[in-house]
Amino acid sequence: MNIHHYIHYDQHDEHTIIKLLKKILMEQSELAQQMTTLTTQLEKVFTEINAKLTELGDAIEAADDVAPEVVTAFDALKASVQKTDDIVPDAPPPTE
Repeated sequence: MNIHHYIHYDQHDEHTIIKLLKKILMEQSELAQQMTTLTTQLEKVFTEINAKLTELGDAIEAADDVAPEVVTAFDALKASVQKTDDIVPDAPPPTE
């Protein structure tokens, strides 16, 4: 007894699959670009925040009469920024 199996090939299906694969690749490319843009924006924000913290810290140190609650609030602000920075651990330095 001979049993033959036939696979029915439809070129339309092939074109549909290729079209979907191209769309997936395009969407991934767009997603990668959006993530790169957000990373750049986040790095800019951290630079600006650190600059303002330094500026504010210098102003507090230079002031003659700073209320203890101002120092406490500034310390809490720095701790909050550090907690935000600690959400994602820093990358280890490259080894040579």
